[in-house]
Amino acid sequence: MVDGDQVREWAPRLLAPVAFFVAATVLVLVVHRALNTNSGATVNPPGPTVAEPGTTVSQPTTSTQGGISTGRRFYRVRPGDTLDAIAARFKTTTADLVILNPRIDPLSLSVGQRIRIR
Repeated sequence: MVDGDQVREWAPRLLAPVAFFVAATVLVLVVHRALNTNSGATVNPPGPTVAEPGTTVSQPTTSTQGGISTGRRFYRVRPGDTLDAIAARFKTTTADLVILNPRIDPLSLSVGQRIRIR
């Protein structure tokens, strides 16, 4: 039989790891949600962009070699852009953009970064 002293002695030893596990799980869920939320990010519609005074905006460009178009198009990442949004804007897939840009990290695009879209 277990007496009251033994329960008081073992209860903290059992509850402490459980409490730690619950706290760690909650922390992981909060951080995960914060990283996957696009709070405040806006998707810029296709078309002409009005820039703030003193800033420059890059539109998609087509490369040429000796006056002949190569069909390659590039895009400069703007604030709030995601690879999914860029893919949707240019009617392609995220997988195609990753194939065209093997050196980029799709999860950490930088404003001003130049990516190939075609």
